[in-house]
Amino acid sequence: MVQLGFVIDHSRCIGCHACTVACKSENDVPVGSFRTWVKYTEEGSFPEVKRSFAVLRCNQCTDAPCMTICPVTALHKRDDGIVDLDQSVCIGCKGCMQACPYDALYIHPTEGTAEKCHFCAHRTERGLAPACAVVCPTEAIIPGDFDDPTSVVSRMKAGGDLAARKIEAGTGPNVLYREVADAGVDPNATSAAGGYLWANQQEGDPLEAERFLAKAEELATARTTYDVDHAPAWGGMVSSYLFTKSISAGAFLAAALVAARHDFGLPGAMAWLAPLVGIVFLAITTGLLIGDLKRPDRFLLILKRPNWNSWIAKGTVALVLYGALLGLWLLSAMLGIATGGLGGAALVGVTSLAAGFAAAYTAWLFGQAKGRVLWMKRGFAFHLLVQALLAGCATMLLFGGLLGEDALVLQHGLMAALVLQLVMTLAEGSLAPRGREAEYHRVASLVTHGPFAVRHWSALAIGVVVPFAILLFAGSPVLVAIAAALALVGLLLEEDVFVRAGQALPIS
Repeated sequence: MVQLGFVIDHSRCIGCHACTVACKSENDVPVGSFRTWVKYTEEGSFPEVKRSFAVLRCNQCTDAPCMTICPVTALHKRDDGIVDLDQSVCIGCKGCMQACPYDALYIHPTEGTAEKCHFCAHRTERGLAPACAVVCPTEAIIPGDFDDPTSVVSRMKAGGDLAARKIEAGTGPNVLYREVADAGVDPNATSAAGGYLWANQQEGDPLEAERFLAKAEELATARTTYDVDHAPAWGGMVSSYLFTKSISAGAFLAAALVAARHDFGLPGAMAWLAPLVGIVFLAITTGLLIGDLKRPDRFLLILKRPNWNSWIAKGTVALVLYGALLGLWLLSAMLGIATGGLGGAALVGVTSLAAGFAAAYTAWLFGQAKGRVLWMKRGFAFHLLVQALLAGCATMLLFGGLLGEDALVLQHGLMAALVLQLVMTLAEGSLAPRGREAEYHRVASLVTHGPFAVRHWSALAIGVVVPFAILLFAGSPVLVAIAAALALVGLLLEEDVFVRAGQALPIS
């Protein structure tokens, strides 16, 4: 076996950026993007200040999460242990960027495909060292085979004085550091709120998060004074996808509540309205997913060459199957075929399972985003089911005039979902993924007390408290519709906060 990797000796590194320049030149890395970069941190106060450097890059992980999440197997591990990327099939979904705990990937601005350090594979195959190692004036960058006990890197590793980045993520990193400052490799140990030496910081949620935590935690022991800013990869399209998918899946979950009262058949307008709403919002969801790709022309590769370890691929197939079942329900309604009895119960059960799976799979998809610890919260699948039921009942109640007495069933379903939404939201502080509690609580504090707090609590008030009060004390169809609309607005706001806050803290 071969496992190529690096030892970076920071007792020698002088922070000259030669490795960064050599990498960009050798691999034609576009302006504004980096495969390796040097982070500066400082500790102490004048006149006793210590500056440290950390050379950051892809860790050629033994268990690479970017490979797991990639839906089209564009990322793969070579026989020499290098994690490489086939740009001819990359669809630009940016899932790998979220999965990487080391901020090692970027999207090429013109090609629309992901790129990363590949250990200068074109040089390695010819027996040459990576460009960064060749150009380093102090020989601080040491490449080698960790599976060869006689190699320099293996002997250094055996010495036991090397550190690695984010071993708690379980990736098995193969870039190890000697005499590196903790602040250089642990983004939770430093703050960039004070600004950079020779560069402007990008304004936005990440910088606001840094400023908030600098005040809240009174960080003064370590400062990031030079780094590469990484803009959030996912934005409004992803939060909108969560919202529209909740409506699509919830439409049939709401219909199932009604069907349970009618011998598992869908009566009257519900027979065509629920599957129609489900299909329409499923189509919108699909449009959002494709629209967020940097290479939407390659979308069908998810179905042609799926990576069955990826929940992006599994979720795509789940949405297709759910759409087919909704189509079957709509066709039955159009042909006047009545459902009910044992056959109806079976069809309701199968479609409900498909709807539930369509709603919940994103929890496992986000769980593969090892770089975004907020998204890895425990109980997320159940929370998505609750949100789907909330969205489905609320959307159906907007058509209350067509539902007759069945509107009361959906009203009770919405009230139950609102209560569960409140409980799950307030419980989020105790749902940290095991082993990454400290990082999770820092991100969660951004939602409850930091730059996202106003949006978060407003969403809870608008989308949960007020609708529940309306439904509890007023029963007119108009007020019920208003409550339903507010619940949907609140859910959309909360989804957006969740997606944006999850990407707000630096991970490198």
